[in-house]
Amino acid sequence: MRIAFRYNHLHAEEYLYYRKKELIEELEKCLANIDANKYLKFSCDKTHLGEIYYDQKALNDEIEKGLNSKGWNELKISYYVTEDEDISKQIVKISDKETQKRIIEENGFEALSSHNQVDFVKDRIAVEVQFGKYFSVAYDLHVKHTFFYLRDDIEVGIEIIPTHKMMLCMDTGVAWFENEVTNVIREGRNNPSVPVYILGIESDDHIDTDPCTYTNNELIDILRHSDKEKLKAQMRKYKVEDQRKWDERIKKIKDKVDDLESQMEKLNQEYIELKNKGLDEDSKELKKLISQNDKIMAKKEQAMDKYYEEKDNPPARLLRIQKIESVI
Repeated sequence: MRIAFRYNHLHAEEYLYYRKKELIEELEKCLANIDANKYLKFSCDKTHLGEIYYDQKALNDEIEKGLNSKGWNELKISYYVTEDEDISKQIVKISDKETQKRIIEENGFEALSSHNQVDFVKDRIAVEVQFGKYFSVAYDLHVKHTFFYLRDDIEVGIEIIPTHKMMLCMDTGVAWFENEVTNVIREGRNNPSVPVYILGIESDDHIDTDPCTYTNNELIDILRHSDKEKLKAQMRKYKVEDQRKWDERIKKIKDKVDDLESQMEKLNQEYIELKNKGLDEDSKELKKLISQNDKIMAKKEQAMDKYYEEKDNPPARLLRIQKIESVI
């Protein structure tokens, strides 16, 4: 994977490359060593069923494995909270949780245990990798990084999120760099109050999400990383639905073609009857029938074109399902 975009909030970049250059380069190398295109899966989402997406969990695991091997580890801090506003203001800047608990209980309130956690910390630099829902990034920036910064546990927070290009090949609702950076800029220079370095990552080579463009061997490999049972259940359900809707559309167009043919046959019968009565081709009545016939013929040709186009182009989801079924 590569870092496509960077956003420097409150001079985080300057601090990292001047004081923690080895750490930021170590992080960059870890990301560069991961081939995101090895971690693909089939989407089980209704709308995108069968499309090929990045396996966010597998990517997260690979990043975790790489950073853990270099000494980047999770940091988890427990603390106490209470419902009273005045007591909360008194204890919020106290780092020792037992002191927090004592103050809460001495004032007659219940001490409620809570905690905060950040994915990776090394030498006072915190890293969060976020391939989850869009609201998770805001929580990371305004709660997690801010919490550890105000406690003086870290100097800088790093937030790693996919770019828009990569997000399009992930499950729905994933946060993406361009949007999240815009949100930070909109909130003003000092919000969040912690120096944060936001990195937008993506694969080196963009993938095609259509399984019909892949070889059977490639699909079999992707299938190994997918939720096979859920995928099969979803395909059974929506294959029937898509086939039914497709058949209905074809039938509707065919019925229109048949109706136009019926109208033409009726006109042809009228034409024969008038001819038998002795009317010639230049008569007003026959000219009118010929004109009507020509118009209906044009409509029929258009309907037939639409009919063959529909028959030759099954719904995209149905095609994906059929392709996957051939290797499942």
